[in-house]
Amino acid sequence: MKIYIKDLTEGIHEYHEEVPAGDIQLSQSEFFQKPLLIDLYVDRLDNIYRVKVNVSTHAKYACDRCLEEFDADFNESAEQIFQIGSGTLDDDDEVEILPVDTREIDVDRVIQDVFIMSRPIRVLCSESCKGLCANCGTNLNEKQCKCDTENIDPRLEKLKSLLN
Repeated sequence: MKIYIKDLTEGIHEYHEEVPAGDIQLSQSEFFQKPLLIDLYVDRLDNIYRVKVNVSTHAKYACDRCLEEFDADFNESAEQIFQIGSGTLDDDDEVEILPVDTREIDVDRVIQDVFIMSRPIRVLCSESCKGLCANCGTNLNEKQCKCDTENIDPRLEKLKSLLN
């Protein structure tokens, strides 16, 4: 997704797009099968462009504990500052410096950052998810299995005596 900035006036400009998830190269595109609703705000001040991206869609995840699929709403945002040519923000690590002859800003990377930064370490269908039995693979959210839960790895057997 590109923003044509050549004739953009100073101030805030809003863009609203509905984009298929496949159009944005996402590393987790299998989770996002519905279109992405993208709200884009560009605040221009002289040669500085502050771009804020808000992405909302519906996601289909697989729980990391029980492996069941579940649906969840996705609504996250990210911000990036672009500077055309040199200026007051040259030394700031957060600012992306673009060449003087830049006519448009490609915001695909900013949109991708929304997904990268908001990806949780562990995706759970609920905080109370019991997961799968390590012995038989039964989904413990649906039924209790008959496996021996006291089965201790023989290498750790001696440590059990320390607890008594």
